[in-house]
Amino acid sequence: MKENGNRISRRTFVRLGAGAGVASGMALTAAGEEGISKTAEMKSRALGKTDLKVSEVGFGTYGFSNSELLEKAIDQGINLVCTASVYQNGRAEEAIGQVMKKRRKDVVLMTGWMCDAKTTKKEMLDSLDASLKRLQTDHVDIIKSHFVEDPACLDNPALYEAFAEAKQAGKAGCLGLSCHGGQLEKVLDKALSKNAFHVIQCKYNFMEYPAQMKLFEAAAKQGVGVVVFKVEAGKRQDEIDGLEKKGLTLRQAATRWALSNPNVASVCAGITNFNQIDELREGVAKKLSRADLEVLEKYAQAVDRSYCRYCSTCESHCPYGVSVADIMRYSMYFKYYRMEKEAMTLFAALPSERRPASCADCPGFCEKGCSHGRAVRAGLLEAGRWLA
Repeated sequence: MKENGNRISRRTFVRLGAGAGVASGMALTAAGEEGISKTAEMKSRALGKTDLKVSEVGFGTYGFSNSELLEKAIDQGINLVCTASVYQNGRAEEAIGQVMKKRRKDVVLMTGWMCDAKTTKKEMLDSLDASLKRLQTDHVDIIKSHFVEDPACLDNPALYEAFAEAKQAGKAGCLGLSCHGGQLEKVLDKALSKNAFHVIQCKYNFMEYPAQMKLFEAAAKQGVGVVVFKVEAGKRQDEIDGLEKKGLTLRQAATRWALSNPNVASVCAGITNFNQIDELREGVAKKLSRADLEVLEKYAQAVDRSYCRYCSTCESHCPYGVSVADIMRYSMYFKYYRMEKEAMTLFAALPSERRPASCADCPGFCEKGCSHGRAVRAGLLEAGRWLA
């Protein structure tokens, strides 16, 4: 198998983790060998050495607004609810709150405050209090530093002071963090070195960050629980003819792959309709199969040269300071997540000099820094047309 054009070699595919089950000698089922029961119960796993047990599928709430959807998910055994104060400017928490006032005892609830190197203890505690009000509860099981992009943020002593005070007050049980930027591996490594976190939540898929395997092993040794998201590597399955066949979807294959790692407690999935709840519940009732790996490999081959990893390595080659990773992420939200208004709002918040207007007359300096051979400039110009 060649590793040029739009192809990714099998060796690279295994190195990135998509062949983890085969490489580790884990038994794989043959396609169709294990049926899916419509009444299969959602299984749960221990969340590190916390006292919490979480469903193998968690309910992600970025873009969420339908309280009835969450109620059905809970009825189907999904008990982990992941949110953050910034999701839809608090509207996601408000929608969750409509359910929590009736079902709080049925869920493990995680929300997030924003924390950079200069955020104060008061700012974090005020954020938590506002979240609790919107969530209609007096406590969360996990409070996380949301979307940590810079490892230096974890050196802020106010973060640990705020958590200690929140825990003492009974407002938060565990400390966590979430990350999915270009410095993801450095953030996780720094977090583990602090020996202060109970839960890490991060991007995890079969196309990037191979060092995560070792980091997750280190987390397990510390008793740190691992929750993952963005397992579908861009959600571009609709572009690939014949990818999803015989009732097997990319989401099911990617979720089973992520859960084949014993150090992963739960896959946080964005759920936007009732059918997806059944798709996920039925999907995790079946073990990872060779057919799953074939789907993932076909997907990886098809998008390898066009899928942006949001690693930011190309940005150092841009003389104009264009925010490549952010713009491509917003483009993904617009085109593949179908969150057009949210994507346009995020794009509008970027400083004008960080937008791709300068790309029109640029020869594409950024493309020299992309190790995956992406047509970065064309992608930025396309994103600018959609998002402006």
